[in-house]
Amino acid sequence: MRLAAALLAPLLVTCRRTPPPRAAAPGTTVSVASTAVEFGVGFPLTVTHVVRSGAPPPAEPSLAPLVTRLEATAAGSSDDGWIVEERRYRAWAFALGDLDLAGSRLHVRSALPPDDDGRPELPEDLLDVPTAAGRARLAWIVAAAVAMGAALAAFTARVRRRARAHPRIAAPGSARLSAGARARERLERLRRRSLDDRAALAAFHDEAAALLRDYVEERFEPRAPTRTSEELIGDAALARTLGAAASARLGTVLPALDRVRFGRDGAPPAAARALLVELATFVAETSP
Repeated sequence: MRLAAALLAPLLVTCRRTPPPRAAAPGTTVSVASTAVEFGVGFPLTVTHVVRSGAPPPAEPSLAPLVTRLEATAAGSSDDGWIVEERRYRAWAFALGDLDLAGSRLHVRSALPPDDDGRPELPEDLLDVPTAAGRARLAWIVAAAVAMGAALAAFTARVRRRARAHPRIAAPGSARLSAGARARERLERLRRRSLDDRAALAAFHDEAAALLRDYVEERFEPRAPTRTSEELIGDAALARTLGAAASARLGTVLPALDRVRFGRDGAPPAAARALLVELATFVAETSP
């Protein structure tokens, strides 16, 4: 008995299975979740196309005056040979009243409460117009603030002038080295560097170029680190300040350093040492 029941159960389930669904009537339909929507509030809208397999797809219905955004598309086929395509939109209505959408009727209502007349809301209590006494008091406050600001600016300027006229004497050992002294210290460290391989030579030229630009920045041209070598060499004002000999030396050393730094074509140690001598001569010629 149990064996017979076990054999008959799948047959009964098969007999009770729902028959395959048939597609809707051919054509295009527009459906919305609710026929009443609010002005300016997004709502879902679905366009469904049902066509026979192999037939050209139908034209998309006009959804004007709605503003729509396509969010998803789904397609499938039924067992009786129909192709069903669904396009799901997010739609907004910006016109009050009734709208006809491909046979569907849509009512657009205002998002405001029924008793709202749409006028802009104003503050409940308007600010009082200042009286003559109030205006005079405000003018006095503004004048006092301006006077205090002018006095503070004058005091600050006076303090700065006195500081420039009477510089404070630095404590022993705390004096800041001059640009020339710092350049000479860096030159000495460069002289002690090893130039045994290509990487050491490249680092040597990078440091020499930085030393030269830093020195020119402190002594003559604050924009030296950001300017190109061509700009520095062609600067007429800088050339007059340096003098003919130092200006010519700058026009020799900078390009030679750049050829190694940017071209990376290498340079023998003897040429690097010669550039260092030119750089030291430039510092000596232009240091006070």
